[in-house]
Amino acid sequence: MGLVFEEFYRSIPKAGEEVCGDNVEIIKKENKTIIVLSDGLGSGIKANILSTLTSKIASGLLDKELPLKEILSTILATLPVCEVRGIAYATLAFLIIDQKQQLRLIEIDTPSAFLFRNNQVKKLEYQEFELEGKKIKEANFKFRRQDQLFLVSDGVTHAGIGGLLNFGLGWNGVAEEIERTVNKNQEDLKDSINNLVKIFNTFYGDQAGDDFTIIGMKYRKKRKLNIWSGPPLKKADDKHLAQKIHNAEGKKVISGGTTAQIASRELDEELEPGLEYYDKDIPPTSKMKGFDLLTEGLLTLNKVLSLLKKYKPGQIPVDGKDGASRFTRLLLESDSVQFFVGRAVNESHQSLNLPINLGIRSQIISQIAEQLRRIKKEVKIEWF
Repeated sequence: MGLVFEEFYRSIPKAGEEVCGDNVEIIKKENKTIIVLSDGLGSGIKANILSTLTSKIASGLLDKELPLKEILSTILATLPVCEVRGIAYATLAFLIIDQKQQLRLIEIDTPSAFLFRNNQVKKLEYQEFELEGKKIKEANFKFRRQDQLFLVSDGVTHAGIGGLLNFGLGWNGVAEEIERTVNKNQEDLKDSINNLVKIFNTFYGDQAGDDFTIIGMKYRKKRKLNIWSGPPLKKADDKHLAQKIHNAEGKKVISGGTTAQIASRELDEELEPGLEYYDKDIPPTSKMKGFDLLTEGLLTLNKVLSLLKKYKPGQIPVDGKDGASRFTRLLLESDSVQFFVGRAVNESHQSLNLPINLGIRSQIISQIAEQLRRIKKEVKIEWF
């Protein structure tokens, strides 16, 4: 199984603000990944507008593959400058990594990146140059299989300022926390980022004195997810389909009560129905040996589709325990998704009691597949 480039980030708003003044844009292409981080001056809505504008312009220009100096000149000419303080209204860091693992990083007024390599955090070797009167730092290097790279806004390096620490954590303090945290679990990037957010928030006394963002990235093995939803048209295919998903490589999900009953019968495994509701609108999940998740069908699939439509690359926005949230997390955490879809009509789906906007299984799964492809997941559907 091949490798994929994974990224995950968290943004925390300043205490008392509803939105974060930092913004992250991630573009995943077949041959490269683009990541942009911008920190708007100040905090709240105004800062968010400035950082969003900056990161959108930068990511759009980078996506068009224009020459780097042309991109930088355009961005620097576009960024407004505060007349009082004489500084840009937003900072900027962006990187491009290609299929050959060659990484190019540009930083403008942002904290230096943190490279985790050989169990230690190191500072990158930069080249500095001036453009439009602005000092720009650039790093080019081969990103290794075991490397991890972290970008932060200055709210991270300032954590603890005026409180636990007179001058904040600083670059070295942040490096120590990253090194300590990642060494505890080098495989789970999401877990490392979540733990680091808790640590930096603690230095702020759980009341963030500034917006802060941390982005992590690394290579990992591809993750595959297999999903069986709906009984096949031919009853003779029941056993074949049950064996097909049972023997598939990767994690396994069954969507639909009738489908779960078929799998239980054909695989001779006990089906344990769930009774607990974590969300009043989503039916409980069940359990069966050999499967990672068993959910109800249409209601859950519709909710999954709704959650996927809200997804922004680099984040896993659902943390609920209900079947739809768990299903969505499995989809977002996977790189390759294989659907096995039965086309037999479930008589209960013809009931007039169902909401009028509740799509039938084939339509919903096709739309889910479309959303997954939008975020660059590999998707295959087999119909039975």
